[in-house]
Amino acid sequence: MKVSVSRMPNTLSLTDTISRAQKHLATEVDGNFILMSIEAGVYCGLDEIGSDIWRRLERPVTVETLCQAMAANYRGDREQITADVLDLLGSMRDQRLINVG
Repeated sequence: MKVSVSRMPNTLSLTDTISRAQKHLATEVDGNFILMSIEAGVYCGLDEIGSDIWRRLERPVTVETLCQAMAANYRGDREQITADVLDLLGSMRDQRLINVG
């Protein structure tokens, strides 16, 4: 059985280029980042791995390149790492902390 999955309008793709949004505040506390979206008026705290992802978004990068880098630096199933990265990026996008283009 072949299943076709259509891309949802707000779903991130591995080919999307992502970068930090311009209108945000970020501070690092004990190696972890706390972020605030000025546009959305929300904030979030990132753990060690989330903070590593945030550091890597200093320059625009494709989702695929970011996922590959994370898989190279952390032990775990590549598919699970990709799913986790996509989940975090989706949350960041929803909170207007990153740009997707």
